[in-house]
Amino acid sequence: SAGASQVGLAVGPLFPLLEELPTVSPIVVLLGGGVGILVGSWTGAPRMIKSISQEYASLGPRRSIATLVPSFLIAQSAVLLGVPVSFNEIIVSAIVGSGAAVAGGAGVSPRKLGLTVAAWIGSFILAFGLGYGSMLLLDL
Repeated sequence: SAGASQVGLAVGPLFPLLEELPTVSPIVVLLGGGVGILVGSWTGAPRMIKSISQEYASLGPRRSIATLVPSFLIAQSAVLLGVPVSFNEIIVSAIVGSGAAVAGGAGVSPRKLGLTVAAWIGSFILAFGLGYGSMLLLDL
């Protein structure tokens, strides 16, 4: 469900715009969102996984499970309730919290955390701009 929720979060805001453009099928929008997430996984995921697992907090097997189980429960509860959430943000927050709890705040780099938050905000702005721009181009 995490992959499906990512595609839903990525393309969900575009569906109301499709009412004005009957030439674009919702399936095409969903496939485009899925392909975009797949390309992002191929290009950015290995670096992100390495960064999270080694640079944010050192997680052993017990802390990994202790981080994953609550994150999974939060994400699945949100999906069940119909609340759009990002599993990536939930799990990264749990890992950062784990590093902060174990090392008393010294286990988390404020610079890395700031860059992560800036990347989240930047990706939102970029996605909004690309979505709005593509809809303007389709409207022409």
